[in-house]
Amino acid sequence: MRGAIVKFSHNTSTNPIAPLNIMTAAEKLYQLIQTLPENEINEVLNFAEFIYQKHPPIAQPQAILSGTLAGLRGIAKRSGQAKNDSELQVEYTDYLTQKYQ
Repeated sequence: MRGAIVKFSHNTSTNPIAPLNIMTAAEKLYQLIQTLPENEINEVLNFAEFIYQKHPPIAQPQAILSGTLAGLRGIAKRSGQAKNDSELQVEYTDYLTQKYQ
């Protein structure tokens, strides 16, 4: 198959690797590679590794969504022992009672 041009058609009767639905490039590549001999698969692999090294993926920092408290986690710690659930519930109930009177 070396040097041959492979065209993907949507006609599944004439093309054994034709997609039944819209496929991603990775899916098309996977199907095409399955038809190649091992030495040509190694060439594709070497080329893919070359591209990966040339343009490695950049880790994107996770954005803190506005309106969330994730960015504030840990900055407002109380000194001393943490309150248990019942103490927190009483404190929160008092807070709500005062707020909505």
